[in-house]
Amino acid sequence: MRSLTHTERFQGRRRRRRYFEGWYFKCISADRRHAVAVIPGIASDPKGNRHAFIQIINAVSGKTYYFRFPYDQFESPEDRFSVRIGENAFDSSGLSLSLYSEEGSVCGQLKFANIRAFPVSRLRPGIMGPLTFVPFLECYHAIVHLSHSICGQITLDGESLDFTGGSGYIEKDYGRSFPRKYIWIQAGHFANGNAAFVFSRARIPFRIGSFTGFFGYFTDFRHMTLLFASYNGSRLHSFQVDPEAKTCSGVLTNRHGALEFRAEMSGGGRLRAPVDGLMSREIIESITALVAVVVRNAKGQILYEGQSGEAGMEIAHTSVRIPV
Repeated sequence: MRSLTHTERFQGRRRRRRYFEGWYFKCISADRRHAVAVIPGIASDPKGNRHAFIQIINAVSGKTYYFRFPYDQFESPEDRFSVRIGENAFDSSGLSLSLYSEEGSVCGQLKFANIRAFPVSRLRPGIMGPLTFVPFLECYHAIVHLSHSICGQITLDGESLDFTGGSGYIEKDYGRSFPRKYIWIQAGHFANGNAAFVFSRARIPFRIGSFTGFFGYFTDFRHMTLLFASYNGSRLHSFQVDPEAKTCSGVLTNRHGALEFRAEMSGGGRLRAPVDGLMSREIIESITALVAVVVRNAKGQILYEGQSGEAGMEIAHTSVRIPV
């Protein structure tokens, strides 16, 4: 049974086929020289073959790792957000890695503090709002931490990366498959003040046909928080995406104001993504994308303007299959 009021917890306890679940930990060093994403998760294909995995992206080198584990090495209690895969552990307070294979080695420990969790309630258990309660969607998305500080080091293939004084972000996805076409942007580390921006737009299959849904969330962690979503009457204007140039832009509006954004991918690594629980799709993700936002109130006055050069970004418009 899904825990709808705690979507950060493991949701797939009773799922045996065509299912995936993964948590996304983004880690940026204080000097912005190091950017790493760590993704623990599980996958179960249409035949019920299950395994656990840990994917890692090193933004500087572009190298990605996919460490595969037997499913019985995956553990997650029902009453809290905590994941263990073999000797590797993940929760709201940090992560611990001990990974060795022919692909390379990744080890270390990071501790999280000064946590700014995504605000939730019974009526809005996450960023997807009422869609969280719909039981048959192919993919669900949840934001766990909008921001936290980091202390610790990770060693990748013998190179020690110090993340002490840096900051991070946690989100997750679960369901059957990633949307066939979608845009995802996540930006923190704005140059002119602490803020967070998350945006996604996807074509969502439904019982009959499909529809395009979006959300955009911005906060300066002080007095300004704006939620734009297709489920709350917001609009997305002037939306443009260029998969070749790897750029995306648009204007989000509602009765409270407007947010204009522009994003451009930089670099990127190849990740595995789920199709009916089979990790057979390839997507390109950048965690060093450039994102610019301008926030205005209902009168058109600028409330915030800033740029982030350590943003996460994916533009998925094709389904490239890879061997599994």
